[in-house]
Amino acid sequence: MTPNTWAHTWESLLRATINDEALWLAGHNDLSAGGLTHLTLETGRAHATATDRHNTTPAHPTITMPVLTDDQTTTWQSASPTCGHHQAVHAGKLPECLTNPAHTGGVPTQPAPGEIISNCDCRNSPCRHIAALTHAVTALLTTHPADFATLRGLPADPPQHHPDTSTHQPVTTTRTTPGGKVHIPAHHAWAWYRECAEPPLLPTYTPELTDEPVPNLPAQAAPPTPAPQPEQIHALISDAAAQARAHLRDATHLECALHDDALRLAAAVPGVRLPETAERLAIDIADLREQISAYTPAPRRH
Repeated sequence: MTPNTWAHTWESLLRATINDEALWLAGHNDLSAGGLTHLTLETGRAHATATDRHNTTPAHPTITMPVLTDDQTTTWQSASPTCGHHQAVHAGKLPECLTNPAHTGGVPTQPAPGEIISNCDCRNSPCRHIAALTHAVTALLTTHPADFATLRGLPADPPQHHPDTSTHQPVTTTRTTPGGKVHIPAHHAWAWYRECAEPPLLPTYTPELTDEPVPNLPAQAAPPTPAPQPEQIHALISDAAAQARAHLRDATHLECALHDDALRLAAAVPGVRLPETAERLAIDIADLREQISAYTPAPRRH
């Protein structure tokens, strides 16, 4: 959120011009990473050198807006003569009363959305470079709102508070605390993460799933008591493989409810300790035996 009218005006106008949330966030990420230098504000124009995080070739975004004509300037200066905004402008301030055209003789201090023109030599305007420049100027207007007068070509140029913005020093809006912690909004952090080049999470091939039984596993030494016996481990592995195969083939729902899962495993795994299972399910062992006998596995879909 921007704390003054002029920064908010600039941000709103350019956000409507870009009209792409992905580019908007990418520009913020590039700016936060120090990808903008040589920021310059002059009459009717803001421009800089921008480098995005995935391309080392510099781009040169420019945003222009119309400046006041001589007639508009005369009208603007003669309007509301008793208001103190004239002295405020000469002192490098830009009062909010200037947002009202009725207060400025019908001359709009704020340009119309269609009057904003952006271009970039990356040939993809609007682009992330334009977005980064927008965020940089918004940050500048947040602390020095009178710089909007320079962009609009108002009669009195306010004093410049940012002599180093045209140098090769990176421009960034990231704020840090005395402890050094960086504060970045969560949605910006997610966009930054989303842009990172990462290996695919899934294989590029489709595995062949068959109905063949799980092959016999090589003989293993029996685990110490009270661990499951080898045949029980083999049954558990076979059950897990069958569940995974069915889920991958036709999205069969995995049985995760404790009671149903216990019945399924008790019916499939040999030598299950029924007393412990009945106690875990809080039922009588005779009821457990009846439920196991009546248990019917869900039919497989083909």
